[in-house]
Amino acid sequence: MKLLLSLALVSGACAFTAPNTAVRQSVALSQTLGSGGMADTRDPEASNNEDPRKSISAAPSFEEYLKQRAGGSSSAEIAAAPAAAAPVAAAPAAAAPAGGAGGDLTSTLGSLEGPGQVWGDLGIAQGKEENDLKGYENFGKFAAALASTGVAAEIAGAGPFTIFAPTDPALESYELLRGPLTAEIIKQHIVPGLISQADIPTADLTSLGGTPLVYRYAVRKHFVNDAIIGEKTFGPYSDYPMDVACSNGVIHSVGLCFGFY
Repeated sequence: MKLLLSLALVSGACAFTAPNTAVRQSVALSQTLGSGGMADTRDPEASNNEDPRKSISAAPSFEEYLKQRAGGSSSAEIAAAPAAAAPVAAAPAAAAPAGGAGGDLTSTLGSLEGPGQVWGDLGIAQGKEENDLKGYENFGKFAAALASTGVAAEIAGAGPFTIFAPTDPALESYELLRGPLTAEIIKQHIVPGLISQADIPTADLTSLGGTPLVYRYAVRKHFVNDAIIGEKTFGPYSDYPMDVACSNGVIHSVGLCFGFY
């Protein structure tokens, strides 16, 4: 009786035993395990594809793509964007933005038209389209600060000088968060010598006040003191003006006050 009971228990247990199946081996390209225990199949080396749109180093930024689309560029033209073999600043525009006209630095800043900004999502409540022009960010505050701090007199001569001119909203943000614009802050935006946009990565960027400015290249953009050089705007309107030729120097516009750095 005990023997029959034992056989019944063994046969019952066998009914719940999983069938013998072959264990599949991982076919991951790389058997290196990541921190989560999964095989890491990523290729850490960046590669360039024949189609520039598939190459991270060559594909246009989102802002550049919007500009190309707004300008009517075909997909073939967008795909033909040149690959950057090494970080190099964009070539200067063929024609100086409106406002240069050969005047000196101070007078040019007072009339220079800045980047055109769109309404974006804030325009919906105003009955505007997101891509409608909201206005231009000009440089009247910087020009006024040059005069009020006495720095305008220091750059009134033949120079030449290179000015990284912050827009009015950039200076308004600085005044709101840090305080008044002093001569020291204004001088941070001025570098003795004539430096084109293309030469910024390799130029001596010691400011008029003696403070070294910091250049870096990241995310396919050029920065000086964390301000983007050659910044693009959304929509079909003008970008931040660069290489604005003046009688005693050149102006590059930026969207951030260097005093924040």
